[in-house]
Amino acid sequence: MSENSKTKNTCIIPVGTGVQTNTEIIHVFLVFEFSDMYYPYRIFLVFLAAALILNGCILERIFRVKNQLCDFEKNFQIEISEGFRVLLRDPVMLDEDITWLAGAEPSEQKFVGDELVMRYIAERKGIQSNGQYDLPIELRFVSLDGEYRFKEGYLSKNLADMLTDELLTQIMLSVCRSEKSLVKQQITIDIQTLDRALLPAGSEITGILGPPNPNSGLEHRQMYDYQLKNNDAIDKEATIEIDFDDTDERIIRIKLKYLRYNLDADFEKGEAVLKVDIFVEQET
Repeated sequence: MSENSKTKNTCIIPVGTGVQTNTEIIHVFLVFEFSDMYYPYRIFLVFLAAALILNGCILERIFRVKNQLCDFEKNFQIEISEGFRVLLRDPVMLDEDITWLAGAEPSEQKFVGDELVMRYIAERKGIQSNGQYDLPIELRFVSLDGEYRFKEGYLSKNLADMLTDELLTQIMLSVCRSEKSLVKQQITIDIQTLDRALLPAGSEITGILGPPNPNSGLEHRQMYDYQLKNNDAIDKEATIEIDFDDTDERIIRIKLKYLRYNLDADFEKGEAVLKVDIFVEQET
């Protein structure tokens, strides 16, 4: 082996055979450049490549759903009643795709007729509330050609009341316009036109989420800790952090972490960022 080849090797790894859209076929590749100077990153990159190859079909289905979001009214229906419900007219994602994207098995699941129903439940830590302040997310799958495909998602009323239906809808509409990175999955949403009068007042938050953690840190900040039901792993915790103005009535920022999903909505700045930690290097 020559000195040059030791220093630098280029490896092109095909992730998928292609994703068919209405106008073109998108071919997805990863290009890695290895060098002896960056040995600590090699194991992570190899692991990442293997994960992508094994889940190549997931990427194809993700692109299909993203394309569906570009014609939202044709492919989706939103129902706002005691929560936030989204119905998919042409189900694409499989049940195994959803658990992979969530990074965890559901807290509960059951079969109802030809449907599979999954529930992820983030339980409040440190207080007894009989489920009143938990954060459940319900996902329904319909059986099509021997596979269960995602057809409906439901966010509980307390989540919908805190984030507002308008913000949740804007997040969904922004996916179509977003630029994707397989390592840094991030969507930026312009919320400057969001009607902040729709956000709950500080005095209403306790009724929605319950009493905050005893020691929330900074003044004018409330924090809430949760744990995924039936899963006590540290990385399956959920948190909500809410910053208020000097009156403690007007929300200026909300940070939410739920499984692999991190939402940072800065209402003063007029920007919300949704980040998905799918491929992240873990410290050992």
